[in-house]
Amino acid sequence: MRRAARCSAIALLLAGAAFPCQAAAAAAAAAAAQPADPNQPIVITAPTIFSDVQPERTLDREAIDGYGLSTIDELLSELQVQLGSDEDFPLIIVNGERLNSIDEIGALPVEVLRSLVVLPRGSAVRAGGTANQRVLSLTLRPKVQSATLTAATKVATQGDWHSERGEVILTSVKGSTRVNLALRGRTDSILFESDRGIVQPPPRIPYALVGNVVGYPNSLGEIDPALSLAAGQIVTVVPVPAIAHPALTDFIANANQPLVTDLGDYRSLRPKGRNYDLNGTFATRLTPWLTSSATVRLNRSTSLYLRGLPAATFILSSGNLASPFTRDVGIAVYGANPLRSRSTRDSGEGNLTLDADFGAWTANLNARHNRTRDVSTSERPAAFGAIPLDDSLDPFGADLTDLIDIRSDRATARTTDTLLDLTLNGPLFALPAGNLLAVVEGQLEWNRLLSTSTYSIIDPKGDFRRNEQSLRASFDIPLASRDKHFLAALGDLRAQAEIGRIHYSDAGTLDHQAFGLTWDPRPLLQLRASIDRTETPAPIQTLGNPVVVTPAVRIFDPLTGTTVDVSQVTGGNPSALPQTATVRRLSAQFKLVPKWNLQLNIDYTDTDRRDFLSSLPDSSAAIMLAFPDRFIRDSTGVLTRVDLRPVNFDSEREQRLRLGFNMNARLDGQAPPPPPSTPGAAVAPRQPPRPATYLQLNANYIRVLSDRIVIRPGLPPVDLINGGALGIGGGRVRNQADGSAALSSGGLGARAGFTWRGSSSLLTRLASGTDTLRFDPQLLVNLRLFAEGGRVIPKIAWAKKLRLSLDVINLFDSRQRVRDSLGDTSLQYQSAYRDPIGRTVEIELRAVF
Repeated sequence: MRRAARCSAIALLLAGAAFPCQAAAAAAAAAAAQPADPNQPIVITAPTIFSDVQPERTLDREAIDGYGLSTIDELLSELQVQLGSDEDFPLIIVNGERLNSIDEIGALPVEVLRSLVVLPRGSAVRAGGTANQRVLSLTLRPKVQSATLTAATKVATQGDWHSERGEVILTSVKGSTRVNLALRGRTDSILFESDRGIVQPPPRIPYALVGNVVGYPNSLGEIDPALSLAAGQIVTVVPVPAIAHPALTDFIANANQPLVTDLGDYRSLRPKGRNYDLNGTFATRLTPWLTSSATVRLNRSTSLYLRGLPAATFILSSGNLASPFTRDVGIAVYGANPLRSRSTRDSGEGNLTLDADFGAWTANLNARHNRTRDVSTSERPAAFGAIPLDDSLDPFGADLTDLIDIRSDRATARTTDTLLDLTLNGPLFALPAGNLLAVVEGQLEWNRLLSTSTYSIIDPKGDFRRNEQSLRASFDIPLASRDKHFLAALGDLRAQAEIGRIHYSDAGTLDHQAFGLTWDPRPLLQLRASIDRTETPAPIQTLGNPVVVTPAVRIFDPLTGTTVDVSQVTGGNPSALPQTATVRRLSAQFKLVPKWNLQLNIDYTDTDRRDFLSSLPDSSAAIMLAFPDRFIRDSTGVLTRVDLRPVNFDSEREQRLRLGFNMNARLDGQAPPPPPSTPGAAVAPRQPPRPATYLQLNANYIRVLSDRIVIRPGLPPVDLINGGALGIGGGRVRNQADGSAALSSGGLGARAGFTWRGSSSLLTRLASGTDTLRFDPQLLVNLRLFAEGGRVIPKIAWAKKLRLSLDVINLFDSRQRVRDSLGDTSLQYQSAYRDPIGRTVEIELRAVF
């Protein structure tokens, strides 16, 4: 089977060289290249292969401007949120031709768009996509020549954090040829825990920058009976005096009053970050029947976290001449410089696509090569336990922080991915209700991951390889049609079917099946049912990522109810198994007022996952009890190390209902006056047309009906709706909603968006019994205002090239509150941990030349 699949895929790929030339594509290309008359209305249509598919929504030029966004990828991200983030990313079609990556179009400015059409789920089969994908059909303006400059600064209204970004985009579109070069950059400042007043948990040992003297070997016990006698009380801690050669009496004044160092000054809530991205795209028509596009993208991102101060306990023996004590004692000291964790990612990708038309069939050949290099370094104290001091060293006259040895660990991962894909799609034969459409796809892919890690001495190097050969076939089958007058009483009825088989060199042969039924009993109503079953192996990164140990990570321990700092282990798991997901969907779409593009959507989704992969969450009682070997405690029961590398859970079953509506209505607007009908008649002075006003409304409500996870076979299910949880965020939110409202007119606009999450809970299992943490509901509101200079100061020519935007994220500075049964909040659930930044205000200046 393996050899047959490989040979079949290679045969399909080679067949792309034999496509004949067709003149029909030339006519379509010539029509697309014709200049547009600005006075003619824009008719928004999808490509002819979707002529009988009712669009879910349509956006013309002014409606696109109403979003107030800069680039196409920003616009598509906004639409994806409105369509539902749980869906597969739609198939993108530009001027009737399929794209294989959003990088081919995403960095273009929105000014190149003439219209955008959203087609329903299942429509992508006709263009070579999968049976459950939607289609986003973009039509570009026939001629654009522009340079776009953007600069923006964002600040937190609480202060202490800011971010800057900028981009330069050079664009040329002329018919079927487009060239785009985009350079983007972003920097984020570091935010410390002390900037948000984070309350630090008390350290188990009273470390301080100057140092505290404690008992030894029992750091919580009496330091020295002679000191206790002189002080008149049992002394367990005392600061190191700020004098040379102190006597025992110099320790009496501050007995049991330790020095305290606020670690919040040395721990970051948000890292310092930088990101640079360069994207270049070139697309053109090579012949009347063949087009090509090439994309190159380079990216570099860095981040720096501070993890607090290194700590050490030094043993001062009674035999040291500088010691005034009658027994051995400890000196608990923080190092002067914070521990640093750095990460860097460098990536590069090249993408080449050929699209060919031959008759009613099209072919898409895609070649892609990607390289990624990740480097992470983390500092930690090199020694564990107490450190003996030489008897010749005077600890009260020396800087002990110089004796804290810091080790820097390093992990690297180099990933290479090469793909060759050929997709053919078109009509197989005619049925009474229309053409039976088919998609055949063959794909070859080669993956390799090389890793190194100084964190692990057992397997410090890894070399994982994976080769894939796949075949896929999809069919769109018309069963009834009003236009074809076949079973017209039923309306339009179509079935979609998809089967696929992929052979992985490391995981064997896995299958995929999908079936769907789409029924339009009336033009204003569409019903759809589908089932999708997919077997997928663990990603190569899940298998081969290097081991990384990060010290001083603060987590909540639900088994003790305390917040502690632990060493956190992350990385890959080479034993991860393939997973299987079965998704069943029922959906209905009602077009209530077509004039306003007002429609209602209802979706029911039932997801059943087996052996599904997930990184272990760090604050789940159920997980800690199921994987005790991943959560290491000391002799007193304090959590010291957590291993969060991914594992296979037994199963998960989730059922949800989603209700949504959206509206895009043109409220008013004035067309230019028509020319006089009588020759020689006087022509009245023309007034500039009043721009149209658009109102956009969108809202979605999701109710999770049930969500249960079985962690391991034989264990009871965890009910995520009723107090069970697999993470620090609490149980699954049963009710959630999001939406937006926008009003725009000719370069002026306002958009408000909201996100609401209902309450949830988290069961904790303390030694004294159980308790429940309550996560309050939360409402986040965002606001965007934008104005083009030509509307504000129309008499200044250069102002027409400018747009000023104001974005306020989390307008009311909402923070989620978490409380136990007594109304108290654990340190780990402080509001600044939940949302470190809070409300932000961003000002953007954008110019298009």
